[in-house]
Amino acid sequence: MLRRLALALALVAVRFAAPGGPLPVAQPPAGSVVDGQRAAGAAGPAGWYSSNWAGYIVDGGRYTGVAGEWTVPRVDATGFPGFSAAWIGIGGVNEAALIQVGTEQDAAGAGASYSAWWEILPAPAVRIRSLAVRPGDTIRAAISRVAGGRWRITISDSRGGRYTTTRAWRGSGTSAEWIEEAPQVNGRPAPLAATSAVRFDLATANGRNPRLVASQAGILVEGDAVALVPSAPDSGRDGFVISAGPALALPPSP
Repeated sequence: MLRRLALALALVAVRFAAPGGPLPVAQPPAGSVVDGQRAAGAAGPAGWYSSNWAGYIVDGGRYTGVAGEWTVPRVDATGFPGFSAAWIGIGGVNEAALIQVGTEQDAAGAGASYSAWWEILPAPAVRIRSLAVRPGDTIRAAISRVAGGRWRITISDSRGGRYTTTRAWRGSGTSAEWIEEAPQVNGRPAPLAATSAVRFDLATANGRNPRLVASQAGILVEGDAVALVPSAPDSGRDGFVISAGPALALPPSP
């Protein structure tokens, strides 16, 4: 996601990008996605790790639709500035092309800020100014191919707001994702905002329950520290919780 933020009286560019940030697009073996390595010894169930993504990825298919819901986390704005996004998307793992929609929750300047956005890389993100987002809201989002290279992006808020747009995207769609992310600032990963846990639920890929498994989960690592850890899938295998590492988060109810 690319936009301008005031931070320490300076303008900095923020981009939500493919896993591993500036690293080349991964071409991993089966069961090992993002940065091309397994998370050996990592806390919690994990099949991959990343410097800027945590959550679940399903790959190896042809995905024409992804959907899910999540709770907007509350940001702790009492400490250092930090940045966070929660989103669903298609692509970005075995290809540079990525289409995504989500929410952003940051701590910078005077306090916490919350917003909704969509993005088709490599173009910058588009903030959805008509959709107000607050902590604790339930967000429902979907991306689906309409016809040919046209895709519909929809996002709604539990308090009644809704936004839809149809755009061109030419990615191959070999992966679908449900992710919490630390953005990039000036080409480097930004500090992750301190937030409450993010619960994803009612996930679908191509209109069906993805039946998530722990090997599809990935953790976010900042330096030598585990920053974000997804739980095991819930009993319905369509949801999970992402919380601060290294403790393992409890899965949500189905």
